[in-house]
Amino acid sequence: MSQTTNPIFGARRDQAFPKLSEADIDRMRRFGEASVYADGERIVTAGDVAPGLIVVLSGKVDIIQDSGLGRRETIVTHGPGSFVGELAQLSARPSLVDAQAAEPVEAFVIASQRLRDLMVQEASLGERIMRALILRRVGLLESATSGPIIIGPVNNADVLRLQGFLARSGQPHRALDSDSDPCAKTLVERFDVDPHHLPIVLCPNGRLLLNPGEKDLARCIGLLRPIDASRLYDVAIVGAGPAGLAAAVYAASEGLSTIVLDCRAFGGQAGASSASRIISVSQPAFRAWL
Repeated sequence: MSQTTNPIFGARRDQAFPKLSEADIDRMRRFGEASVYADGERIVTAGDVAPGLIVVLSGKVDIIQDSGLGRRETIVTHGPGSFVGELAQLSARPSLVDAQAAEPVEAFVIASQRLRDLMVQEASLGERIMRALILRRVGLLESATSGPIIIGPVNNADVLRLQGFLARSGQPHRALDSDSDPCAKTLVERFDVDPHHLPIVLCPNGRLLLNPGEKDLARCIGLLRPIDASRLYDVAIVGAGPAGLAAAVYAASEGLSTIVLDCRAFGGQAGASSASRIISVSQPAFRAWL
């Protein structure tokens, strides 16, 4: 089971950290590969792509949130019958937290592609796992202590632009006021940044960006990845608004290899509005490349 005292999960704790039964684990085994970790071994590093969803069979794994400012906090400890991961594991994107073995661990790892297969082939179990992954991402969003750190004047137009992009993309992040926050001032001095070059962004992998564009920021957090030029898609959809996403889900449900392109973030104009939010979860959609 998983142990956490983090108040951000509240009444949703049992859904965010469900206990897998022996029957559940048996159904999942065929999708994964066995793995062992030594006491103290770093299993996942924030900013790097995790090996996949890690199902713990024995031992304990600490999930650690690094503020990037010298503070590290264990937000949950996973034991036997629990699994390590959040939404990033569905699409092999960089992890937002560290995972470290608190004692010798036996587990099996389900890679991203196989995890998507599990969601489709074991629908009832996949629904529970998906709910947990979503709630864990929501917890990271609400905690505002994971992901990239934006440092600059609080009302600076570029700070607001970067915050808006990350918020639309559902990415946890922090913004520190370079005029009043002592930690922000320390980081600006540490990296010897000219105030005229603010804002700066400190990526989870330690990379520093000077007033980046949205493309550079997207690459920093793993949202924008190289496209395999040799791969042939059946359907290409330009525009990831509600209509584009619906078309992608339909095409993928028919078994078509689908790619969706957008110049900003998924959700289109509706997703950019502070008055509406779009949540689209469909099992066949996992076959679309979003």
